Amino acid sequence: MVSGRPAARLRVATLNVRELKDDGAALRRVLVALAADVVCLQEVPTHPFAGHRLGDLAADAGLWVAASGTPGAGTAVLAASRVDVRAGQVRALPTPRVRNRRPVRRRGCADAVVRVPLGTGWSRDVLVRSVHLGLEEGERERHAAALTPSAPLPGPCAPWQHVPVVLAGDLNEGPEGAARRRLSTVLVDAAETVGAEFATFPARAPRHRIDLLLLDPRLSVTAVTTPELAPGDAAAATDHLAVVADLLVPADDGS
Repeated sequence: MVSGRPAARLRVATLNVRELKDDGAALRRVLVALAADVVCLQEVPTHPFAGHRLGDLAADAGLWVAASGTPGAGTAVLAASRVDVRAGQVRALPTPRVRNRRPVRRRGCADAVVRVPLGTGWSRDVLVRSVHLGLEEGERERHAAALTPSAPLPGPCAPWQHVPVVLAGDLNEGPEGAARRRLSTVLVDAAETVGAEFATFPARAPRHRIDLLLLDPRLSVTAVTTPELAPGDAAAATDHLAVVADLLVPADDGS
């Protein structure tokens, strides 16, 4: 964790937007209320005529699209103007087309390498990763192995293989899940670090905490919440609650 060194605030949020099927105005109000520097989204529409909808949503919330695309299977990363996005990419995770004679939803992730202002310079780089794991336990565990910081990082973000990672998203499982256990061997649960207790799904009557942020121990967390919103907005916007974490990122040490 950051200790005795100058550090910059980085607010990261995550939200499953359910294919933008719900109240668009409420969703925009939720994104604005998050006041986040980086927002990880899941279940963004991926059909050919939906690309503009993510851009419009981001712009209405004062954000811009840092990483999105079909290979990411509905994951995306949005960023605020104060954030310097060094690289962004989406990539597919190995997923069978059919399981038990039924189509299987594709899975992927979206990555963005970011830094934020700190005094007269910048914080160190951080790789923020949006993920949405599947409904089958074995698949979740396999994908978790591919998403750990030590796993090979292909694509434009490859030069940042060893920077601190923030993994945020819908894991589709609780603390006892195999994927969660695997990820927790190298990443810490932001909410548990600060003793925050809340559920995120379903939004109308939350009972399960399946949406969370896991982070590199080199980062500090000062607060994790499901933000207070106008009455009814959370449930109207989508079927998950948003989670937002305030992190501290140390200064770039030039290494």
